[in-house]
Amino acid sequence: MIALRNNPHIYEINLATWLNHLSGKEGRGLNLAQIPLAEWEDLKKKGMDAVWLMGIWERSPLSAKKARETKAIVDQCQAVLTDFKPDDICGSPYAVKSYRPEPRFGTFDDVVRLKEILHDYGLALVLDFVPNHTACDHAWVLESPYLYLQVAPVDKEKCPDGFFYAVSTPESRTCIAHGRDPYFPPWTDTAQLNYMNPRTQDAMVAVLQQVSTYCDGVRCDMAMLLLDEVFKDTWKGYLPEDAEAKEFWPIAINSSRSKKNNFVMVAEVYWGLGKKLLEAGFDFVYDKDLYDLLVQGNIAAIRKELCKPVPDQGRMLRFVENHDEPRALSVFGNQRIRSAMVIHATLPGAKLWHHGQMEGNRLSIPVQLSRAPEEVTDEDLASFCGKLLREVNEPVFHEGIWQMCAIDGWPDNQSHENLLAWSWQLSDERRIIIVNFAPSPSQGRIRVPGNWFQDVLYLRLWDPIKGDSYLRPAGEIKKNGLYAGLDGWDFHFFRIERK
Repeated sequence: MIALRNNPHIYEINLATWLNHLSGKEGRGLNLAQIPLAEWEDLKKKGMDAVWLMGIWERSPLSAKKARETKAIVDQCQAVLTDFKPDDICGSPYAVKSYRPEPRFGTFDDVVRLKEILHDYGLALVLDFVPNHTACDHAWVLESPYLYLQVAPVDKEKCPDGFFYAVSTPESRTCIAHGRDPYFPPWTDTAQLNYMNPRTQDAMVAVLQQVSTYCDGVRCDMAMLLLDEVFKDTWKGYLPEDAEAKEFWPIAINSSRSKKNNFVMVAEVYWGLGKKLLEAGFDFVYDKDLYDLLVQGNIAAIRKELCKPVPDQGRMLRFVENHDEPRALSVFGNQRIRSAMVIHATLPGAKLWHHGQMEGNRLSIPVQLSRAPEEVTDEDLASFCGKLLREVNEPVFHEGIWQMCAIDGWPDNQSHENLLAWSWQLSDERRIIIVNFAPSPSQGRIRVPGNWFQDVLYLRLWDPIKGDSYLRPAGEIKKNGLYAGLDGWDFHFFRIERK
């Protein structure tokens, strides 16, 4: 079992497309245990703590069939692959037919061997857990339909909208709901589990325990849908008015931790419900709010978001892209991307890095695709990411104390409102990060932590990413703050030496 350090770096890989790519390079089909060791060595050198292999579980043939018949999905795939073929669609990784590895990826023995290899490199293995629903052709649909949300047919011939026939014989007609997010149409390749049923909860706790034997943590898909209030609101009208059940997540998390104390639970969560999932026992929750604010460029709101209590900051999962969001370079563009990545990489909390992000990939790959086109690496961005990752791998960013810095301006110059700044300190190690998250030049005076000035005449500020170096009188900084003037979308990444 690998225990993650504070503020870990997690690397997300689309397993289907990546294995296809590696197999092409090697000239033979590779399974999980045959991935070249150089791939893991490279990720460790970049400072990664964990690898999330997105989409490892068995795909649903029915999901693949539905995807091939859905014009919107086919159009997305054709836009990505110029030589697209229907067989390139392998179904959604979030319509799980069974919690066995997808056969073309390997077996449970291969997963065990992969986990051992990753541990040899000091990397933890994170896998998917999709608790809200299963695929429509999961064995439970026929064997244990009572685990799902059911209604009677509208008439002898039809299920209500958003439901499908699970059992249809002259003696038995059962309609099961498709899984859904209440703000979007149903996922028609999925079957909705009924969390008002204690037997369903027991069954999914058992699944989580099984999954936990093969990994060091799980990323829980759409975790907030299982919260009692959300589930009842989503399915009101289809549940008995007196439907009651215990909250699932505390039970499931306590059960998994009773066997593996350091098992890591990551929640995909939206709608401001992250705090409830943290209270339920999750280690990290998606910080979609910060991502949206970065995309919008709302500096005042970003600052407010970062002024939340520090313990909460350390349990956020930060990202500037993932498989659900557009590629970062296509969103932020060449000018903003570096400042956005500096913000992302230097805040407390877990950091999610998406395969292809550091290389400047621009194409968003539909999760139903089994292969992806080769993209040309943006060498400048890759070089920048290498330097940034080297710096944020230092212990000060994982064991140190983080603190937001106040910033002052002048009556006739309020451009300091465009600046964001924070510090890190671990013993004699000190860092200051200053970002101008605006297109125009901005100036301000950064209020540096007061304990940095004891028995010191000068502060040397060295930026290892850009190579800049400055020597400033400590007394001047203590009195007036550290002056910073930055061009649009620029940043300072300062190591501080006291002289």
